[in-house]
Amino acid sequence: MSSKESEYRALFLMEAKENLEQLDKLFIDLEKNHSNQGAIKEIFRIMHTIKGNAMGLGIDPVADLSHVIEDVMLAIQEGKIKLEEKLFQLLFRGNDKLGDLVNAIDSGEKVSFLGIKTSLSLFLKKALEDDSADEAEDQEADEEVAEEPAPEPEEKESAPSNQISFSDVIQIPVKKMDDLMNEVGQLIIERDRIMALSLQNPVSGAELEALKRITSNLQYSIMNARMVQVGFLFNKFHRVLRDAAAIEGKKVNLVLKGTDVEIDRNILKVISDALVHLVRNAVSHGIESTADRKKSNKPEEGEVTLDATFERDRVIISVTDDGGGISADVIRKRIVEKGLVSEAIAKSLKEEEVILYIFEAGFSNAEKVNELSGRGVGMDVVKKAVESIGGQVDMQTKVGKGTTVSLHVPVSLALKGTMLFEVGDQQYVIALSYTEAVIEIKKHQIYKLGAGLTTDYQGDVISLVFMKDILELPELSGISKRGILQKSFEELEDDAVCEVMVVSYGGRSMGIVVDKVIQQKEIIEKPLTKPYDGNKLLSGTTILGSGRVCPVIDIAVLSDLIHKQAMQWQYEETK
Repeated sequence: MSSKESEYRALFLMEAKENLEQLDKLFIDLEKNHSNQGAIKEIFRIMHTIKGNAMGLGIDPVADLSHVIEDVMLAIQEGKIKLEEKLFQLLFRGNDKLGDLVNAIDSGEKVSFLGIKTSLSLFLKKALEDDSADEAEDQEADEEVAEEPAPEPEEKESAPSNQISFSDVIQIPVKKMDDLMNEVGQLIIERDRIMALSLQNPVSGAELEALKRITSNLQYSIMNARMVQVGFLFNKFHRVLRDAAAIEGKKVNLVLKGTDVEIDRNILKVISDALVHLVRNAVSHGIESTADRKKSNKPEEGEVTLDATFERDRVIISVTDDGGGISADVIRKRIVEKGLVSEAIAKSLKEEEVILYIFEAGFSNAEKVNELSGRGVGMDVVKKAVESIGGQVDMQTKVGKGTTVSLHVPVSLALKGTMLFEVGDQQYVIALSYTEAVIEIKKHQIYKLGAGLTTDYQGDVISLVFMKDILELPELSGISKRGILQKSFEELEDDAVCEVMVVSYGGRSMGIVVDKVIQQKEIIEKPLTKPYDGNKLLSGTTILGSGRVCPVIDIAVLSDLIHKQAMQWQYEETK
């Protein structure tokens, strides 16, 4: 295949995937309003375009199936056949199969499509028959099928996919590319100027500052080129919600807000599966049945809202349903039944702490199991996905009113804001997004509580941990040994002053004592390689300007570890 053919094929794939996503939304609009002539005409136009482009590139399976759907849409447009539930089922299946065929162009996977193609063809033929010629034309349509290659058996209806597809091609506005090219031009000019100067005299700090400024601008321009509007992902959820509502037999409407907020495309890719879980759970176990909504004086049609807002260096993506909400008392009972905590600890937990157990592995609040399962199933997957990119998850819920799950994620994966600190002769960083404050406390302000430590911070009692005690553990499970987290505290001089980073995770604050807090620093984080990739305390590493490797401490893991251990010690002491 020539480079030109490869280029044309890549363009076809990009346009076809965008068109298929648009088709999903149009079919959903048409299913809600059968007289929507605009949707009918647009579906026909898109199918005609896909067919023509596929034929031109010799992609016969895509051309054949899109041709049949085009014929069906033409008959609908001309008023020759009526829209009905069976036809919509065939059209949605046909669009899904078309998507499989398009994806197979890259993957090389063999996709069977003759079953749905034949079903659509026969539906169209039968719908166009005259009543007087029903029997004769039925027989004629049957010999025809015999002469064609025997279609493969119809596939059974399967549960909706857990994944959302992403194209590897990004459409970049011309202005962003112009800005990028301008920065590259400036970088070349500055490079040549400094090279010329260095032949005569040593390069001054001022000259290097100019180079630093330009390279920094270039870095941000490249980051900006990777940014996409969240609507790029949100618009894929019309079909996700439609399929979930169909399975549950509920009427649910999708509302999109903040679609113009920009975020790194790779962030969206990481959290896409998590959002699928959240939207399906909102429909399955958030939105009540029609009968229950009537009893509560709510509209028959439930509402799920996807919203995005920008906050400092973070984007908050939330999924809200106007359903029945979640009872903290029910969750409290479940976590005891599941053995996640003891009854005594469960009683001592605040409502917001109880609700967070929904994100624990092994928790489920489902009364029944179906293709979508229950709110809670997959929630640990949501938490892990968001935390893998340095984000946080929280939930607000009110019985009878509904639930909101918010994903607080960084704007970009290219650069990560961190706080650089030192323990011993090694430097470490933690994500700046978790850091509330850096304070100094004296030894007498630290208190022993059970086998752990606490201190006062802004009127609240928070857990305190010496980072040195954690880093010296042969393995994290050793934290359960009594006195292990008080070791460094015992060694302190009476007049010692400690530098403390106050971090917040999962609605809880915690103090981390370090030898020295150095500075805020933007880093490019790299994943751990073998044999260190199994280390749960570290999320990755970065290279400092000195050339030294600097580990990135995972605050989510550390906070969970300290909190759960403190609760366990507390429980043991109450027995």
